[in-house]
Amino acid sequence: MKENRFCDRCMQKTSHEIVEKEDILYTYKRKRIYKCTLCGYSSYKRGLRPSAESVY
Repeated sequence: MKENRFCDRCMQKTSHEIVEKEDILYTYKRKRIYKCTLCGYSSYKRGLRPSAESVY
């Protein structure tokens, strides 16, 4: 799965891959490892907040 996130090394919004481990249950508040597809830099970031359609 890929998301557009801000990269700390590239200093721009790039496509990031989410590196997930099988034994961890991920929620939106838990920090995940994101890897930039341009430079390959990996960092821990919080997931994007989920949005419900009923809010809009």
